[in-house]
Amino acid sequence: MSGLRLSARERRTIGTAVGVAAAALVLVYAVLPFGRRWQAREAALAVEVDRLARLRGLIAAQPQLEAAAQARHIAVASGPRLLQGRSAALAASALQGLLQDIADESGVVVSRLDVAGAPEADPAAAPAIPATVSAIGDIWGVTDMLSLLQHAPHVLEIEELSVRPNPALRGELMQLTVRLRAGWLGS
Repeated sequence: MSGLRLSARERRTIGTAVGVAAAALVLVYAVLPFGRRWQAREAALAVEVDRLARLRGLIAAQPQLEAAAQARHIAVASGPRLLQGRSAALAASALQGLLQDIADESGVVVSRLDVAGAPEADPAAAPAIPATVSAIGDIWGVTDMLSLLQHAPHVLEIEELSVRPNPALRGELMQLTVRLRAGWLGS
């Protein structure tokens, strides 16, 4: 064991290496996680401060917001309803859902439902989204579907209507094809 004596220079080198390793471990396992937690806490606080500022702004503007909502409600209730959506595709999706609901309520089976996502460009009129519905049902279902289309909550303009017996199916089933346009108001 006497051959393992280290010189002062070697002891200083080993001591420095142990010190650097200890400092690196403290940095990696103590300082950096604390810094990350601190940063996450500050970010969460900033989000909450922003949320609180927006909430205070809404509270301050409550009378104006209520008046605007009331005016919009009166405008919608007084006139014909147009489809609304941020884009034509969203309005087309709403029209597709409306037509499917009408078909389900009337008891007919939809065989084809095509709704265009792009509105027809007619400079003289409001933008309208075209759709074509083909359905199969008995005379009562077809009549009910036409009545529901007529009294739909949205303005629907029927451009073409075709009702004919369906010889491919047995019984008294009829084939109904309706080509229509729905007024659209982008929001």
